[in-house]
Amino acid sequence: TRLASDGACVVIADLNLENAQAVAAELGGADVAIGVQADVTDEAQVSAAIDAAVLAFGGLDLVVNNAGLSISKPLLETTEKDWDLQHNVMAKGSFLVSKAAAKVMIAQEMGGDVIYISSKNSVFAGPNNIAYSATKADQAHQVRLLAAELGEHGIRVNGINPDGVVRGSGIFAGGWGAKRAAVYGVDEQELGKYYAQRTLLKREVLPEHVANAAAVLTSAELSHTTGLHIPVDAGVAAAFLR
Repeated sequence: TRLASDGACVVIADLNLENAQAVAAELGGADVAIGVQADVTDEAQVSAAIDAAVLAFGGLDLVVNNAGLSISKPLLETTEKDWDLQHNVMAKGSFLVSKAAAKVMIAQEMGGDVIYISSKNSVFAGPNNIAYSATKADQAHQVRLLAAELGEHGIRVNGINPDGVVRGSGIFAGGWGAKRAAVYGVDEQELGKYYAQRTLLKREVLPEHVANAAAVLTSAELSHTTGLHIPVDAGVAAAFLR
């Protein structure tokens, strides 16, 4: 919504085509936003989604790696399937999206922006979270690696490290919230407030705060910034970048 309000034409990609199209319709007509179906673990589907964006709007200026899920389990209960699923969607998925986007951006010779929605868990170590946090650390290093490689093409690659965004989150509503609440010994309905109270600013992180960071990172004001991770966590000292 934030990028669209700033004038961007937006392509919403989701496993569920109807959901993607519904979100796109909320943003405006087909001249403003479209929805496409894509499984980010499938290179052909990712390429097709990028092609659809180029066909619809004449080019590609920025891409946001935002596909995600999470499974919270202790180490001894974490299965190989749990590990593979999370790494396939987030680590492999963001690699495939970035690769397809970079191919188009390099050919356009106009630069571009690649944004990764990583997590404060990419640097914060907590219990019952081995697969999710490890894949977020993978994403975080992809930012640095691609910033180093794509800079010569004028392509900026930056990341955002949010704390838990409870409100409006499919991940939290899908069971992650209940499991994290159990880890911390709080009621699931109070999880957002719990996260806020452990921060330095005592503020809950909302979806719009992450969107604001994406807008800033892709703006002209940060035209000389690449390889950066912006924490959007209201201040989690254990996740300070070092």
